[in-house]
Amino acid sequence: MDTAQHTATHPTRLWAGVDLAKRTFTGAIWGHQAFQDRRVRSFPRTEEGIAEFLDWLKAEAGPGTPLGVVMEATGAFGLEAGLWLTRLDPDLHVAIANPHRTCAYIASLGLRNKTDDLDARALAGYGQERRPGGWEPMRPERKELQEFVRTRALLVEQQTAIRLSLKDHTRSAGLATQAMERVLATLAEQIAALEEGISRLVKAHPDLNRCVGRMTSIKGIGLITAVTVLAEIGDPSRFLRSRQLAAFAGMSPRRKDSGTSVHGRTRMCKQGSALVRSTLYMAAQSAVRFNPDMARVYAEHIARGNHWRSGIGVVMRKLLVLMRAVVIADHDWVPQVRTAGMAEKA
Repeated sequence: MDTAQHTATHPTRLWAGVDLAKRTFTGAIWGHQAFQDRRVRSFPRTEEGIAEFLDWLKAEAGPGTPLGVVMEATGAFGLEAGLWLTRLDPDLHVAIANPHRTCAYIASLGLRNKTDDLDARALAGYGQERRPGGWEPMRPERKELQEFVRTRALLVEQQTAIRLSLKDHTRSAGLATQAMERVLATLAEQIAALEEGISRLVKAHPDLNRCVGRMTSIKGIGLITAVTVLAEIGDPSRFLRSRQLAAFAGMSPRRKDSGTSVHGRTRMCKQGSALVRSTLYMAAQSAVRFNPDMARVYAEHIARGNHWRSGIGVVMRKLLVLMRAVVIADHDWVPQVRTAGMAEKA
């Protein structure tokens, strides 16, 4: 994915676009030629193929030319290719771009066809025109945490679906019900095992433990919410501004106004991690009940005539911003609103 802050790039950097497939990938080099004349070659999607691609790119670019490679975030394929590229050439500027942005750019070119060659040429142009920021490989413990978090989320989703099925349907065959109940028991056991694994992993790494400790000091933020943010977004303190973090997570407000007649409801942009948003949604619902600060934020928003879902969205963004703040300050959360019990003690 694109980093929150674009890094400065050399003005003469030569960009190449890479379109990945299961067994092969297509590379294209940007140049001053017309779109159809950009040089294209296909390679096997292996480390040897990546090495061959780099040799070809350097030969075409000439000695001393700074190089950049841009590809779409395509899950395991993109991460694997990124690791191979950075291992073979640590000085190479590798960008793994948000597919929403690259697709919008490619659509703007008005291409009538969609082929690997055309996509690679378009990605090379995207790199040259947009200069995406560099990708940084995820540390092993962060990658392991992400696998734990995503697997747990998948099992919880399956658990919820089966529970709803048991609740909403009456079965004449008792064996079917028993089978589903056994699956539920197994899912609960595996979810508990993953949560224990998450806890052990966090405690084993001081940096993760520090971040999680600061985040969970905020009332309404639990272990799962904290590790989900860390796994899907990374360290929130890497964002220079809180609004950059909110935008990266897909929680920036999106307005829909045009002229004097179109005034749509403001909604979240929803361009980031859906898992982060769903986890923060549950945390926000808890926070408006048990966190006096968040309850006040929510109440003030509703008092202005806004919908309750909009209020929850505001609390979600506020919680995310607070998580960044306590990590940067390296200090536990300090409530601003005193509860009745606190007032009596005072």
